[in-house]
Amino acid sequence: MKKILMMLAAIVMLGGCAENVPPSLKGKNFVLESDKNITLSFDANENRFAGKALNNYFGSYTLEKDNIKFGPIASTMMAGPESEMKKEQVYFQNLGKVKTYSLKNKKLELKGDGVALIYNEQ
Repeated sequence: MKKILMMLAAIVMLGGCAENVPPSLKGKNFVLESDKNITLSFDANENRFAGKALNNYFGSYTLEKDNIKFGPIASTMMAGPESEMKKEQVYFQNLGKVKTYSLKNKKLELKGDGVALIYNEQ
């Protein structure tokens, strides 16, 4: 009887810990709410991201609890209208400032250093 109670207590404790684990981003695809032409996707197997703004872009990221850090962003170098190129540059700079994330109801929020990027899951 004592063993059964110990096992039940352990299961309840482990179940409580799961609530503190942020949802996984792996394998998910998002569209920036303020600009439907900007996408962000997370690889299903590795801590890699990719997306499309004016150009295709990609890189790696690290997660720890609800903290996220995007590594250097690489992109193709296609030219476009100057306004689109500036918008893409600002977007890449903002990704570099991101420190935390939350994913609730298919809405991804990336925040940090005066930046708030909100995406909808596709």
